[in-house]
Amino acid sequence: MKNCIVYGGGGFIGSHLSEELLNNGYNVTIFDKINFSKENIRRIKDRVNIIEGDFNNEYDLLSSLNGIDFIYHLVSSTLPASSNDNPVYDAESNLVSTLRLLQDVIKRKIKKFIFISSGGTVYGVPHTIPIPESHSRKPICSYGIIKKTIEDYLFMYNYLYGLDYSIFRLANPYGERQNPLYAQGVIPVFLKKILLDEKIVIWGDGTVRRDYVYIKDAVIPLVQSLEFKSEHKVFNLGAGLGYTVNELLEIIKTETKIIPKVSYTSSRKLDVPVNVLDISLISKEMNYSPKTNINQGIKLTYNYLKGILGKS
Repeated sequence: MKNCIVYGGGGFIGSHLSEELLNNGYNVTIFDKINFSKENIRRIKDRVNIIEGDFNNEYDLLSSLNGIDFIYHLVSSTLPASSNDNPVYDAESNLVSTLRLLQDVIKRKIKKFIFISSGGTVYGVPHTIPIPESHSRKPICSYGIIKKTIEDYLFMYNYLYGLDYSIFRLANPYGERQNPLYAQGVIPVFLKKILLDEKIVIWGDGTVRRDYVYIKDAVIPLVQSLEFKSEHKVFNLGAGLGYTVNELLEIIKTETKIIPKVSYTSSRKLDVPVNVLDISLISKEMNYSPKTNINQGIKLTYNYLKGILGKS
């Protein structure tokens, strides 16, 4: 059987993942919140099964697993930047709900559980760059702590019950369908502000360095992982290259031919100075090699946003 469910499948990452699963012959069920926007899955909604429900509702979770073989868990009700504001809510809505799901998974004998973790937050402030999977995990935001804890529970469920799983510590994905009005995703946010002639506000001096991976490259190993067998359960998933915010602005200027309006403000304590992932393990084990460089990816994202924002 090839029946997959993508929790959070209506979102930016989930829609691209669902599309790639369909392209590889899998049957796809998308689970997302009630009355979620179908815009991201507009091109595939007639080819998938859609479940609208509450990830925090035990009945909705249990009933969503009927006939399912493989699970992708992409749901998060918080963002790294705001998760520290209410860590109790973060734990209740993300950790507790995931534990309920794992209990159901054991009962249903699901073949594999794929969890999208956070390469940008689980490691905390790194002591080596690029960051290997073996690096210590000391997150400095609640979002990262919850991701780390779910990783640990997956290890426990594998040890106790034999649950097969893969964890992907995702870098900063970007590309078409990423919401430019969202608080997460610096590339589409910057591009939207340029298109609307708005000022870009940067936290700190613009030297924060991050790993950015184009979404269509990132979903390929996520799909491959369903049939993939390895002693390794945890993989970094990024481009393996780092760019500062200032460098991103220069690339954006080159690709859009627009000089952005920029102002700088005080830095945030939750922003680690540098985060670039070591992708040698996933490259070796899964023959992973990102095909889209940062210039190409930004150009593709810019053209997409230009279309939806009505710019010629």
